[in-house]
Amino acid sequence: MKIALCTELRNVEWFESRLRSLFDGDGQLAIDELWNENQLAQALRRSRYHAVVIAMTGAKGLEAVIQAKRLAPETPLVWWSDDENFALIAYHLRIPVFLPADCSDQELYEAIKPIMKWRCENANCAMQL
Repeated sequence: MKIALCTELRNVEWFESRLRSLFDGDGQLAIDELWNENQLAQALRRSRYHAVVIAMTGAKGLEAVIQAKRLAPETPLVWWSDDENFALIAYHLRIPVFLPADCSDQELYEAIKPIMKWRCENANCAMQL
Protein backbone atom coordinates (compact mmCIF):
# COMPACT_ATOMS: atom_id res chain seq x y z
CA MET A 1 0.00 0.00 0.00
CA LYS A 2 1.30 3.43 -0.92
CA ILE A 3 0.26 6.47 1.14
CA ALA A 4 1.08 10.13 0.63
CA LEU A 5 1.44 11.72 4.07
CA CYS A 6 1.43 15.49 3.94
CA THR A 7 2.19 17.00 7.33
CA GLU A 8 4.31 19.66 8.89
CA LEU A 9 7.87 18.59 9.56
CA ARG A 10 7.48 18.68 13.33
CA ASN A 11 4.62 16.15 13.17
CA VAL A 12 5.79 13.71 10.51
CA GLU A 13 7.31 11.07 12.81
CA TRP A 14 4.27 11.05 15.12
CA PHE A 15 1.73 10.70 12.31
CA GLU A 16 3.84 8.18 10.40
CA SER A 17 4.29 5.99 13.47
CA ARG A 18 0.51 5.96 14.03
CA LEU A 19 -0.11 4.93 10.42
CA ARG A 20 2.58 2.25 10.53
CA SER A 21 1.08 0.78 13.71
CA LEU A 22 -2.22 0.32 11.86
CA PHE A 23 -0.57 -1.57 9.03
CA ASP A 24 1.69 -3.71 11.22
CA GLY A 25 2.56 -6.77 9.21
CA ASP A 26 2.10 -5.14 5.79
CA GLY A 27 5.67 -5.30 4.53
CA GLN A 28 4.61 -3.46 1.40
CA LEU A 29 3.55 -0.24 3.14
CA ALA A 30 5.25 2.78 1.60
CA ILE A 31 4.73 6.27 2.98
CA ASP A 32 5.89 9.29 1.01
CA GLU A 33 6.53 12.13 3.46
CA LEU A 34 5.53 15.53 2.07
CA TRP A 35 5.72 18.80 4.00
CA ASN A 36 3.55 21.26 2.10
CA GLU A 37 0.89 21.49 -0.58
CA ASN A 38 3.47 22.13 -3.32
CA GLN A 39 5.31 18.88 -2.58
CA LEU A 40 1.96 17.09 -2.39
CA ALA A 41 0.94 18.44 -5.80
CA GLN A 42 4.23 17.29 -7.35
CA ALA A 43 3.89 13.82 -5.80
CA LEU A 44 0.29 13.44 -7.00
CA ARG A 45 1.32 14.38 -10.53
CA ARG A 46 4.05 11.75 -10.73
CA SER A 47 2.68 8.86 -8.61
CA ARG A 48 -0.53 7.03 -7.79
CA TYR A 49 -1.49 6.41 -4.18
CA HIS A 50 -3.92 4.14 -2.37
CA ALA A 51 -4.63 7.02 0.03
CA VAL A 52 -3.65 10.58 0.80
CA VAL A 53 -3.37 11.61 4.44
CA ILE A 54 -3.19 15.31 5.20
CA ALA A 55 -2.30 16.33 8.73
CA MET A 56 -1.69 20.05 8.70
CA THR A 57 -2.83 22.99 10.77
CA GLY A 58 -5.18 25.74 9.71
CA ALA A 59 -5.41 27.05 6.17
CA LYS A 60 -2.32 25.09 5.09
CA GLY A 61 -4.29 21.90 5.59
CA LEU A 62 -7.24 23.27 3.64
CA GLU A 63 -4.98 24.25 0.74
CA ALA A 64 -3.41 20.79 0.70
CA VAL A 65 -6.85 19.13 0.73
CA ILE A 66 -8.04 21.25 -2.18
CA GLN A 67 -4.87 20.35 -4.14
CA ALA A 68 -5.36 16.64 -3.45
CA LYS A 69 -9.04 16.68 -4.44
CA ARG A 70 -8.22 18.51 -7.67
CA LEU A 71 -5.25 16.34 -8.69
CA ALA A 72 -6.43 12.92 -7.44
CA PRO A 73 -10.21 13.05 -7.08
CA GLU A 74 -10.62 9.25 -6.94
CA THR A 75 -7.96 8.67 -4.28
CA PRO A 76 -9.31 8.22 -0.74
CA LEU A 77 -8.43 11.20 1.43
CA VAL A 78 -8.04 11.41 5.21
CA TRP A 79 -7.84 14.91 6.70
CA TRP A 80 -6.48 15.35 10.21
CA SER A 81 -6.82 18.88 11.52
CA ASP A 82 -6.24 20.71 14.78
CA ASP A 83 -9.34 22.82 14.05
CA GLU A 84 -12.64 20.94 14.17
CA ASN A 85 -14.33 23.91 12.46
CA PHE A 86 -12.88 22.55 9.21
CA ALA A 87 -15.18 19.51 9.50
CA LEU A 88 -17.99 21.40 7.76
CA ILE A 89 -15.65 22.41 4.95
CA ALA A 90 -14.56 18.77 4.65
CA TYR A 91 -18.19 17.77 4.30
CA HIS A 92 -18.78 20.35 1.55
CA LEU A 93 -15.64 19.21 -0.27
CA ARG A 94 -16.82 15.59 0.01
CA ILE A 95 -13.78 14.52 1.99
CA PRO A 96 -14.65 11.02 3.19
CA VAL A 97 -12.70 11.18 6.46
CA PHE A 98 -12.13 14.16 8.74
CA LEU A 99 -10.43 13.54 12.08
CA PRO A 100 -9.33 15.83 14.89
CA ALA A 101 -5.56 15.75 15.35
CA ASP A 102 -5.98 14.25 18.81
CA CYS A 103 -8.13 11.33 17.61
CA SER A 104 -7.64 7.95 19.19
CA ASP A 105 -5.91 5.08 17.45
CA GLN A 106 -9.31 3.34 17.28
CA GLU A 107 -10.85 6.34 15.44
CA LEU A 108 -7.91 6.36 13.02
CA TYR A 109 -8.24 2.60 12.53
CA GLU A 110 -11.96 2.93 11.73
CA ALA A 111 -11.19 5.73 9.25
CA ILE A 112 -8.49 3.75 7.44
CA LYS A 113 -10.29 0.38 7.55
CA PRO A 114 -12.47 1.01 4.43
CA ILE A 115 -9.38 2.03 2.46
CA MET A 116 -7.57 -1.17 3.39
CA LYS A 117 -10.66 -3.27 2.69
CA TRP A 118 -11.09 -1.66 -0.74
CA ARG A 119 -7.40 -2.20 -1.51
CA CYS A 120 -7.53 -5.85 -0.50
CA GLU A 121 -10.74 -6.55 -2.42
CA ASN A 122 -9.41 -4.95 -5.57
CA ALA A 123 -5.93 -6.44 -5.28
CA ASN A 124 -7.26 -9.87 -4.34
CA CYS A 125 -4.97 -10.05 -1.32
CA ALA A 126 -5.40 -12.16 1.79
CA MET A 127 -4.80 -9.41 4.38
CA GLN A 128 -7.99 -7.97 5.84
CA LEU A 129 -8.45 -5.60 8.76
